[in-house]
Amino acid sequence: MKRLRLLLIAVLVLGSAVSATAQALDDLKFSITVKDLALMSPMELDELAQSGKWLLLDGSLAALTRLSAEDEDYLLDARLIQGEWMGLEDVRKYDCHLIFQGNEWQEIIPEKTPRRVQEGQILLNNRVLVLAKVMGYEVIDKRPVSYLLVSKIRKLQ
Repeated sequence: MKRLRLLLIAVLVLGSAVSATAQALDDLKFSITVKDLALMSPMELDELAQSGKWLLLDGSLAALTRLSAEDEDYLLDARLIQGEWMGLEDVRKYDCHLIFQGNEWQEIIPEKTPRRVQEGQILLNNRVLVLAKVMGYEVIDKRPVSYLLVSKIRKLQ
């Protein structure tokens, strides 16, 4: 009888975990790329921001800019870029802005390349995989450029 109860409890707990995982995956959009973000209209970016969906994006980190003062919580703006060959001579560049908010990011993504790189640090020009949400956009040269708040990041080889 005890084994049956334990089995039922285990099934209920595992069922809840599977349900929670399925719900989390519903909040994740795998199909959107940096190129897709760069080509979206302001209305599409607004809808994506309001949906609260997480995006899994890859690209290279470029143009790291610290937005906070030294005595404030760490706030860093980094451009995530991707490129695409058009024929043999032309390359199109697509980008978005990644916002890293909180002091936990200061050691992981320093604003300047340190003399001695520590294990796990992500630096300028590294290829990365990012989990982030669209927070908004800014119109630059008549095209919207999206801003995403980063939750997780991983360096790619």
